[in-house]
Amino acid sequence: MALSNIDKHYSKHPEDKRLLRRHGMVEFNTTMYHLHRFLKAGDLVLDIGAGTGRYASALMQEGVKVKAVELVRRNIDVFLERQPDADVVQGDARDMPFLPDNLADVTLLLGPLYHLCDPNEKLKALLEAKRVTKPGGYILVAYLMNEYSILSYCFEDDRICDLRARGFVDETFHVRSSGDELYDYIRLEDIDHLNKEAGLERVTIFSPDGAADYMRTRLNRMSDEAFALFMEYQKCISERQDLIGAGSHTVDVVRVP
Repeated sequence: MALSNIDKHYSKHPEDKRLLRRHGMVEFNTTMYHLHRFLKAGDLVLDIGAGTGRYASALMQEGVKVKAVELVRRNIDVFLERQPDADVVQGDARDMPFLPDNLADVTLLLGPLYHLCDPNEKLKALLEAKRVTKPGGYILVAYLMNEYSILSYCFEDDRICDLRARGFVDETFHVRSSGDELYDYIRLEDIDHLNKEAGLERVTIFSPDGAADYMRTRLNRMSDEAFALFMEYQKCISERQDLIGAGSHTVDVVRVP
């Protein structure tokens, strides 16, 4: 994926604003809910692919020490405008020679793997996250899920026939993104394979948004009371194995041996 394409995307669709909309709030709040399960006092969090710093800033406000790495310069500028004291450096998740081994207690990889279509490139990012995380530490890895793409972009937008004909969707209805695509979509078995290749042990896996991305309009119409209950519901069911993979995102929590 060319950096220019990622730059264009995040200039047109600011990540900061997405996580402030109701469907984005579900994703953000559910992820923070689970992240706090693995944080302890004095931990250093490394946020790789920090974007505009929504997670890093929230953690810093709680007194957590955070170091951030972000690829897109515009995102870094937005981050520093809101959080001038942030420790953030520009870098690529696949190769971070400026970071020492065993640096972080908890590492966030909540975006970079969306944009890496080649499984080998995904593996590079996972191995770098493993290298910079202490033994026994945790890595939270976010993925975009195949079935959300098939239902929302292929069937709902009536693109499925063309995409099947052009080979972008295979006979099992798995999206096959090419190297110049902005996003890649995967299934649970793909995640399991990556973990095996990287030598990482799953602690849990959860859906941060569940049905939220399918319900954007409905969520926006909900009363505050109903939306609060939806948030409570999503946290409650986010680890249900019968629902993992149905939402637009999945976060895999893995431990470094």
